[in-house]
Amino acid sequence: MRPNILLFIESNTTGTGRKAFDIAKENGYNGILLTNSINQYHDFSGIEYKVCDTNDLDCLYQEVEKLGIHTVAGIMSTSEYYIEISAALANRVGLNANNPDIIRHYRDKSLLRTTLSANQEINQPLFMIVDEENGMEKLHELMDFPYIVKPAEDSGSNDVKLCYNRREIEEQVQAILSKEVNMRNQRMHPKVLIEEYIGGDEYSVEVFGTGKDLITIGITEKTTKGSPYFIEDRHIFPSRIPVELTALIERSVQLAIGELGHLNGAVHAEVKVEAGSCYIIEINPRLAGGMIPELIKQATGIDLLELHVRSFIESIDSMMYETAYYSGIQFVTSSSTGVLKAINGMENIERFPGFHMASLDSKKGKRVRKPRNSSDRLGYVIVTSSSYEGLERKLNSIEEVLSIELE
Repeated sequence: MRPNILLFIESNTTGTGRKAFDIAKENGYNGILLTNSINQYHDFSGIEYKVCDTNDLDCLYQEVEKLGIHTVAGIMSTSEYYIEISAALANRVGLNANNPDIIRHYRDKSLLRTTLSANQEINQPLFMIVDEENGMEKLHELMDFPYIVKPAEDSGSNDVKLCYNRREIEEQVQAILSKEVNMRNQRMHPKVLIEEYIGGDEYSVEVFGTGKDLITIGITEKTTKGSPYFIEDRHIFPSRIPVELTALIERSVQLAIGELGHLNGAVHAEVKVEAGSCYIIEINPRLAGGMIPELIKQATGIDLLELHVRSFIESIDSMMYETAYYSGIQFVTSSSTGVLKAINGMENIERFPGFHMASLDSKKGKRVRKPRNSSDRLGYVIVTSSSYEGLERKLNSIEEVLSIELE
């Protein structure tokens, strides 16, 4: 009897997390969630789950033993916070899995920066690593403001801030170092990255590792808002950039992945292009967030989430696709702090030609604020178009038509 369980260690809290279980079922596998609390998931009715300490490898292994090691075909997580421990558990069980040490070098941005420094062909921001014991005395050496200050290990743009003077840097460093746990109640490793600010245009790059090859799926154009914080506001796939720039970005990301270590499945890179150079901002051992996989699906027909899930239970040898449309997402955010009364205008947007889907957290009485991280977004709208210009017009119209009413 073949193994028939695909085990998920926690999950993304967006729709992507739930969809992964549906994909497992469609491929003949029973998706089971191991979680420390099912209450953090709002759309998981009907999902089989077991409660345990998902931050403890021994506890997770005991749950696998209860299920029967021979019944488990794969172990994964759609939550970035649990990718490393999922890989460690899969290796302990004896499954073919990514190396957790390699994953750690992607997730810990201080290790990523240090590793990439070994290759002079890779451009990245100048950086400084600060922790509770080292680096604070170096802050007085900083010149040429502004700088980006961010935690070495976190996600969702949490505590990433552009600082314009030494006082702001010191305050942000102390704020990060004072945090004991992250959003998933995992103990934080108190390390801070202080990085040179790179201007220019921002892109994300989606890459898929098959075990044999690294396939660049495409490049997404991104805009951010909320300075001094960096909250992604709009994505367009595919980006409309010259062939030469596409080649530069793809080569830069491939070089960085080669330095960090190849992985099976999806890899998500963030880069900036300034003065003809491509700078690696981050590389993550996971699918892109911000509904980028859905944009890619609408534009090309390729389902990155399905491929990523399947990569934990079978080999993905190749993929064929053709870009037929432009697809974009406009995130909904509040421009001020207050209590939400209503989000108006969605009924008009749903009548847009090319409207694909929308999701709004419009619960009356919800506290909202000008965004400081991705959790402050109130929803999104996804549309498609046969042209880049047409897509831009639709995304601009979404901003004009939607209005947020506060009490």
